[in-house]
Amino acid sequence: MSRTTKLAFKFLRELNSSNVQDTFESLGTLLEYLESKNDPEPVEVQMVDTAYQALEKIKTLEGLIKRHIGESNSITKGNKLQNLYDQAPTSIGSSILD
Repeated sequence: MSRTTKLAFKFLRELNSSNVQDTFESLGTLLEYLESKNDPEPVEVQMVDTAYQALEKIKTLEGLIKRHIGESNSITKGNKLQNLYDQAPTSIGSSILD
């Protein structure tokens, strides 16, 4: 497993930790409150907009990291299997079949 994959996996694990989930719940509560205000201040509107953009970026990043980890795992497995085939002498297969 490459260092990038290890770090990405660690980030995903931490992103799904209870501490981070509590943070997202608090953000959700704040967003609900700000969205329900009748006359929000301009900075509050910007906070809501920026928060949703940040959440979308985090979801996109999470998807990309999962894809990277999945591709890294399949490439590694494929390379190991291919290396076994490449290193095996061809005469062994022929002698077994004879």
